[in-house]
Amino acid sequence: MADLIITNGDNAAGILRQAGRDETILPWRDVLHEGPITETRLDACSRARVDYLAQRFRIAADDVEAEFAARDAIMRAHAGFETIALWFEHDLYDQLQLVQVLAFFAGEARTDGLSLVQADAFLGSQTPDTVLRFLERERPVDHADLDLAASVWTDLTAITPEPIVARLGELDDRLPFLKPALARFLEELPAPVSGLTRTEETILKDIAAGTVAPAALFQALLAKEEAAFMGDWSFFRILDDLASCDVPLIAGLAPPDGSAEDGERFADAELELTMAGDDVVAGNDDHVALSGLDRWWAGTRLEGRVVWRYDRAGKALVPPRVPGA
Repeated sequence: MADLIITNGDNAAGILRQAGRDETILPWRDVLHEGPITETRLDACSRARVDYLAQRFRIAADDVEAEFAARDAIMRAHAGFETIALWFEHDLYDQLQLVQVLAFFAGEARTDGLSLVQADAFLGSQTPDTVLRFLERERPVDHADLDLAASVWTDLTAITPEPIVARLGELDDRLPFLKPALARFLEELPAPVSGLTRTEETILKDIAAGTVAPAALFQALLAKEEAAFMGDWSFFRILDDLASCDVPLIAGLAPPDGSAEDGERFADAELELTMAGDDVVAGNDDHVALSGLDRWWAGTRLEGRVVWRYDRAGKALVPPRVPGA
């Protein structure tokens, strides 16, 4: 019987192979902090995400569907692997993937031969000589791990963020990086006054301070994160959102040409805040009120101008309410 490693993506998979791991290695390849998480079952969740990911990243839906189908087929064949090791990092990107994978095994009632390697540093930044040090942290996965992950995954599919906020008060060190990851995820809800997520606010403030090149903005964003989780294409799509909404907050970015190969737009851009961007950053206007949203936060659809928000200073959800009501 063969062995299987499941990890966050191709960089980590490649480094593990270079380090001499000859198991089957399955990269997860899904940005679960973006788009809908509306289904608990793996295959149903995959189907629900195909159209979003294809449109968001301007890739063929058939390619996304085929990628998920191949991945999910390996998962369904898990009984053919005597041992399965889960290699995941500490950041939001990985923790959502880890919860989804553990929730799948909860549905299969499998703990036999299942182990978890939790890294507190980025696997993709390791070398073949350093990556295997994380094996010192390897531990068996037990039923309590699976039960917790299945419950959190169900919380994520809820139509409001309320179950995740409630869950934060219950989490302990069983999955030590899950609580800070989910807390960071909540900060990607719009804020009460500005209507900006933490990422959007960071971008606008950095532009106001004089960082105008998208690549430099991305590096500045990563440097401000406790555990950076966002890839560059997710970041560039946010720039597109800020430049193309009903009332744009940034200027200087050419419109997309409809293809995935539009990196030159970002390489050549010099960004600046619009007057509306200045007003939103100053707290004198509200991005959501100006332009509305149509965005998913896990199972919560943020649509229109009356949406869930999150007060980052007070660490509290703000329910949808009509202004002035």
